[in-house]
Amino acid sequence: MLKKLAKGELNEILEIVTKGTDNSFEYKQGKITDILISAPHSANQTREGKIKYAERYTGVIANILHKYFGYSILYKTKNCGDDANYDEKSSYKDFLYEKCRQFKPLVVLDLHGLSKNREAQVNIGTNFGESVFQDNEIITCLIDCLKKYKVTNIVTDHPFSANLRTITSSLSRNVGTKAIQLELNYGFLSASEKNILKIVNAIDEFCNILRRQSSIRDKSIDTTKLKEIDHVFYNSQGESDFLSIDNASSVVLSAPHAKAGVVNNKLKMSESMSGSLCKILNDEFKFSVIYKSRDNELDYMNSKSNAYKDALKQMLKNNRVKLLLELHIINATRSDDMLLFLPKKYDQYAFYQIINILNRQGIKKFSINSIFNSSKKERVTNQFKGKCFVMQLCINQRLVENDDGLKMVLKTLQHITSIFVY
Repeated sequence: MLKKLAKGELNEILEIVTKGTDNSFEYKQGKITDILISAPHSANQTREGKIKYAERYTGVIANILHKYFGYSILYKTKNCGDDANYDEKSSYKDFLYEKCRQFKPLVVLDLHGLSKNREAQVNIGTNFGESVFQDNEIITCLIDCLKKYKVTNIVTDHPFSANLRTITSSLSRNVGTKAIQLELNYGFLSASEKNILKIVNAIDEFCNILRRQSSIRDKSIDTTKLKEIDHVFYNSQGESDFLSIDNASSVVLSAPHAKAGVVNNKLKMSESMSGSLCKILNDEFKFSVIYKSRDNELDYMNSKSNAYKDALKQMLKNNRVKLLLELHIINATRSDDMLLFLPKKYDQYAFYQIINILNRQGIKKFSINSIFNSSKKERVTNQFKGKCFVMQLCINQRLVENDDGLKMVLKTLQHITSIFVY
């Protein structure tokens, strides 16, 4: 987080942006190339024969993001009788297209100025979701980051929606790059340096989250490695009844039936793959995990109080935890690919995101709070509800018996966990 600029530095950057260059625009490549910041109105522009005055603070914010955080930026430095954002064709847009094709950024943030007479501090434009391909999660994340830095008066697609002529819509339509138009209130920015830093820090926070989430979603995990882990885990016994690894992560994975036990006075066979999934996701992403590691007569899931759940409670004392996901493997004879269990009250938007993930990953047959008694007091979704999102996920055995199914399961878990990574 950038707490303050050096004395007089804001005016120095503003002076540089105001002076401009002999070139139409300036590109500064930073160490970060998977996010691109654009400010097409940081110099005066001409729209339909009329001069529109520069939105200087957009160029200032872009330059601060480049200098202090290493973002790649593109900003207008000279009026060439054009409007880089409004004109259907422009050298600015062409250059931006080229850089997006070269670096394939996760998102382009296109900065603009909003009149001080507007009530909103920030207007987010997405052409009603089209410019982010209806990815509601990315907009929610951006809003959360703005609110974290006390930017609270936020509107979406009104009064400015980033229509088809804009850089934002053009990028998504012509290059396939997600883009967001950020209209920043001039009155809010000019009121104090602190307000400028609020926007800078919110953008940086948003981009860091986006990059972390992408690193989880996009990572390719070798199913051969997972099967090797499962073979060893299934054929060995741990030194203790369960193993817990607390990495102070925002995600906690639990597998209380990973080794054999007794449920309702009947032998419960090992759900070894649930433990193996915990192990590999811990290896790859350093999530906190807890799983049964030795066969015994204990049932950590269905007894209300036990050492396993005591250890889990300790892990959840960390306020950073946003997701507790309990994994199980169900019999291949069941028709559902997955069963989901949640408490009576839960974050409906987060659940909506999870349903979208299941659909996108090809999990078509799933049910919610069905088959098993979801009201049991011992169930993790009923005991640990409240501070974080809690879900019990039961995966059909047939999905983990072949490479295609394993890949589907891994990608589904990667995408689900990623939305809780902050």
